[in-house]
Amino acid sequence: MPFRLLFGIFVFWAFSGVSAHAGATLDAIKRSGIVRCGVRTAANAYAYQADGEWRGIDVEICRLIASAVTGRAEAVQIVPVNREEGFKLLSDGQIDVLNAATPWTMEQELLSNASFPAVFYYDALAFIGHYKPDAASMNDYKGAKVCVENTPFLAREIDAYNRRHRLEMRVMKMPTLARAKELLYLKRCDLVLARLETLHSDYFKKAPDDVDLVVLPEIVRTYPTGPYIRDDDKELFKILRWLVYAVVKAEEKGISSQNIEDFQNTEDPEIQNMLGQNKAVADRMGLDAGWIYRALSQRGNYGEIYRRGLGDKSVLKLNRTANRLVKDGGLISAPDFDR
Repeated sequence: MPFRLLFGIFVFWAFSGVSAHAGATLDAIKRSGIVRCGVRTAANAYAYQADGEWRGIDVEICRLIASAVTGRAEAVQIVPVNREEGFKLLSDGQIDVLNAATPWTMEQELLSNASFPAVFYYDALAFIGHYKPDAASMNDYKGAKVCVENTPFLAREIDAYNRRHRLEMRVMKMPTLARAKELLYLKRCDLVLARLETLHSDYFKKAPDDVDLVVLPEIVRTYPTGPYIRDDDKELFKILRWLVYAVVKAEEKGISSQNIEDFQNTEDPEIQNMLGQNKAVADRMGLDAGWIYRALSQRGNYGEIYRRGLGDKSVLKLNRTANRLVKDGGLISAPDFDR
């Protein structure tokens, strides 16, 4: 299918130094040596299997957590979920972390009795549609029929975008994304609104030969996503928050999985705190002093993780755009690691 792209776009706890104040979930992970991680497998974008191995950005987050907490990045039990059942499994204690590409919103966090430690990446909504030789933007699809999965989030976004840009699109709300895609292939819809990662996945690239699709350049909405945990997991909340910030700070400081040893004798107080040279800080996390060092040495900094999960080393091959560091024009940043 021609696919034109207009978008430029353990259990070894000898080193653990476990705190007596560790929470129930953290204790359970340490006993089992496994992080049970709920992931979203829809559209083969966020979590998928290739060559018998789980891959994708949501899996990358799970392995990052496991490397820090258990010492082994592979110590992960992947549990495929959709968003609704994912929060139930989390609440019932059947998974430890939910990485289901779920947007961070006030309503989602408060009504799900879950906590959101930190933004890991910014997702986006965009359109895919039938190729028009002279079309350059959404203005060339004015009055088009748009199919969209009928979720409150997507329904709200498409209605707002339609009104704001006066596109006079006829919105057809479908029970599933699969049904929206089917009608697009049958040419009963001109466009489909979905997540950018999904539009660039094999889910849409495997269209019939007579269907020529294009991802439009406009971004409808950018929104934060990341892991959710149970609302009462205070210790795990702190660990995940500072773990996410650590991989970002590492990229800011030029630390990678390849050169981390060069920073072992640094005099930079932020790096000293990150790499466990300030034991008093590590003790407050309920983990041993080397937890961030392990994560960085095994999984790398933010840029390394992004490349494997969403970038040029993934099936999606997405540009970082909003997920660049702030100093590079993006939205990704981390607070200071010292006083």
